[in-house]
Amino acid sequence: MLCSNVFLRPNKNCAAVFISLKMVYTTIHIYVIIIKVVDMEIDKKSPIPIYFQLKNIIKDDIESGVLKPGSIIPSEREYSEKYGISRMTVRQALKELEDDGLIIRERGRGSFVARPKIEQKNIMSFTEMVKNMGMVPSTTVIDLKRTVVGNLHNRFMLDEQEGLFEITRLRCANNVPVAIESDYIPERYAPGIDEKDLTGSLYRLLREEYNIEVTCSSAGFEAVMSDSYLEKILETDGCIPLLKVESVNISDKPVFYEVSFYRSDTFKYVVNIYRDGR
Repeated sequence: MLCSNVFLRPNKNCAAVFISLKMVYTTIHIYVIIIKVVDMEIDKKSPIPIYFQLKNIIKDDIESGVLKPGSIIPSEREYSEKYGISRMTVRQALKELEDDGLIIRERGRGSFVARPKIEQKNIMSFTEMVKNMGMVPSTTVIDLKRTVVGNLHNRFMLDEQEGLFEITRLRCANNVPVAIESDYIPERYAPGIDEKDLTGSLYRLLREEYNIEVTCSSAGFEAVMSDSYLEKILETDGCIPLLKVESVNISDKPVFYEVSFYRSDTFKYVVNIYRDGR
């Protein structure tokens, strides 16, 4: 209010008042910066719970990049000794960070900064999903063979002796294994696909080479534990559960059947469910 009066009715003290206020503002800015630094320490006299203060310190380290995705964070003992607090308090802070999806705790190994999860919300190839997240996709063909439809004949409504391509691929994002998927494609729909480049989007390959546009997908999900083969391929241990997804991808007919195993620490499937109005 004082500054407002001075500017409305200039007088010889105006400059002095302005300088004085400027100094006050500078002092305020310095104060805020000091508070920010102090906030990075545990204040045991603060009404804010100690576990919550520690949680925010670790969260700041994650968001600022001090603790990078996939890196191990200090142990309960290390945090306890560093800040002079109980391990139970540290454990509560880590539990909340885990509940918030910021860290992953693995028995016998420690706690790690969670990697950004790839989200699938609609019909989209893995390649497209990863690129949309700002990451670099890569694919390795693990196995490719020609077989017959066999017990999958009901899914494709084809004869059991029809030719079938089985393609197994490892999908990665920024060189981190995310999923292993097996695709089953009747030979009549994609003849010669075994001679094509299978390291990219299968949707795009079918569209550009075979004029097949996948328009819908019927999928089922379940959480499963890993086995020794999947642990080796996906570079995990038995502590990380997997998301198994079985889907039939359809154009005007079932085009290909897919079974995928996703690492639950790197992938999230988002499903939108609508009421029918009743």
